[in-house]
Amino acid sequence: MKDTLFLDRDGVINVQIIGGYVRKPEEFELIPGVLTAMQWLRPKFKRIIIVTNQQCVGKRICKKEDIDVIHRNLIVTFKENMTPIEAIYYCPHRAEEHCSCRKPEIGMALQAKSDFPDIDFSNSIMAGDSLTDMQFAVNAGIQPVHIGAKHAGEFDEILKITSLHYRNLLDFAKNYCF
Repeated sequence: MKDTLFLDRDGVINVQIIGGYVRKPEEFELIPGVLTAMQWLRPKFKRIIIVTNQQCVGKRICKKEDIDVIHRNLIVTFKENMTPIEAIYYCPHRAEEHCSCRKPEIGMALQAKSDFPDIDFSNSIMAGDSLTDMQFAVNAGIQPVHIGAKHAGEFDEILKITSLHYRNLLDFAKNYCF
């Protein structure tokens, strides 16, 4: 059994709004197959934690309260589907602020470690769809797994970090669990 599965949110769990942000609960749409993937992955990990950059808060495009409602709803959805998650951490800061909690920095990993002191990063996986997710994983000593489309340019950099690529979370779960 692996220790912790860290998951990015937008583009891994929910449909990403290209050029925009999920600002309100009604804009949040799970990617097809995510609930099945979570049902398969849940027994393979001691815990599942979501780590996500949400600079829309820092840009004042959405309110912290809206993000909190989205995350509470997500926690309830997973729990109702027998796939509870332990926590969701997010960075509300803008990229240009260079804060320590914004991926690729490891502030959210350190917060998780503070809340769950027995986390073993070296026995954990980070599944994300961006270069910053992969860099976050490497910076924290977590195994990186790329989920999603192979974006031109960025994908070349991702290839330097990990050879594990899956079309979506369901494909990762099929490969990992079976």
